[in-house]
Amino acid sequence: MKMECDVIRDLLPLYADEACSEKSGELVKEHLQECESCREMLNDLRATEVESDLKREKSGVLEYAVKQFRRRSAAVGSLVAAAIMIPLALILMKSFLFSLQTDWIYIVLASLVVLASVIAVPILVREDKLFWTFCAFTASLMLLLFVVNVYVRGTWFWVASSATLFGLAVAFLPALVHARPVKRLIGSRNKALIVVGIDAALFLNMLNMIRAEGCLTPSVALFTLLELVGVVFVAIEIIRRTGKEK
Repeated sequence: MKMECDVIRDLLPLYADEACSEKSGELVKEHLQECESCREMLNDLRATEVESDLKREKSGVLEYAVKQFRRRSAAVGSLVAAAIMIPLALILMKSFLFSLQTDWIYIVLASLVVLASVIAVPILVREDKLFWTFCAFTASLMLLLFVVNVYVRGTWFWVASSATLFGLAVAFLPALVHARPVKRLIGSRNKALIVVGIDAALFLNMLNMIRAEGCLTPSVALFTLLELVGVVFVAIEIIRRTGKEK
């Protein structure tokens, strides 16, 4: 009986796939009517095959969904780019044809960068969309403030940018510390303490800018330099840690 079971079990995978000969199939069928352990083995084989088929189908569906999402994202991105570039091209043509002043075009371009940061970035970035969208939006907003300040020859950029950074930090930093890139950077450190520390630093920076009344004093230059160094350091660390995980 033991030898017969060994022979039948060798044939079971073929029998389960209906790939064995008719005579072998009859032999296996007769044995299964008498042997409970072989029947259980056949049921396990069929259950495993069903599970494998489900996994393959699931994987295929997910791959198809990802491809469809990428195609739709590319189509939406193309439409958005066209919607942005066509009016801009018309404005430029009108300005050149009628010899109009075009200094303001830099403000328009900076504004389009802000728009792209909240439309294009979520489409182009695959992971941590909200985090990278917020970073791109903040950077583009600083650029817009700087361009407008240069265009109107103002001295309010330092005050406006510091106040904007402080406001964005107060509103969004508690959520940003839970983003995966930030978690990789800070590890198990106290998130609440980090948020309060950054908010306090940005608040002091804003007060210093207001006190300087827009003038580029040594303290303003020092605060700005420290902010830039901090941003560069954090960006390098996030990129390095993300690269390590991949």
